[in-house]
Amino acid sequence: MDENFQLEPVIRGKEKHYTPNKFLNKLRKAGLNLGFKALHGVATLYCALKSPNMPKEHKLMIVGVLGYFILPIDLIADFLPAVGLADDTVIIVKAISVVYASITDEMKEEGHELLKKIFGENYLPSIEYEI
Repeated sequence: MDENFQLEPVIRGKEKHYTPNKFLNKLRKAGLNLGFKALHGVATLYCALKSPNMPKEHKLMIVGVLGYFILPIDLIADFLPAVGLADDTVIIVKAISVVYASITDEMKEEGHELLKKIFGENYLPSIEYEI
């Protein structure tokens, strides 16, 4: 699937806040500090965004959440030790609760595969994380 083709109508005009490359760069930098459940949640939202079956209103919410995740300065600055990503985690979990019915097992697995690709052996989901 051509990711940019699927996302173009949804992210048009929002590139200042969200692009797939900005998201993946932030995920690489801050991901393992996020905690595995929130990390898998944000990766699953990213994969859900690419799905042609995800409703447009859910895609718009996901773009907003992923854009917020990308921002280095938000309610709680991401660079603060221990608490910097707490607000991001809350927003990720809330977004998942809203779009949960549209998230498939394939999207969840694609999220795991993305994280394995990015973090390699550092991504150790020893417990099954169900979102």
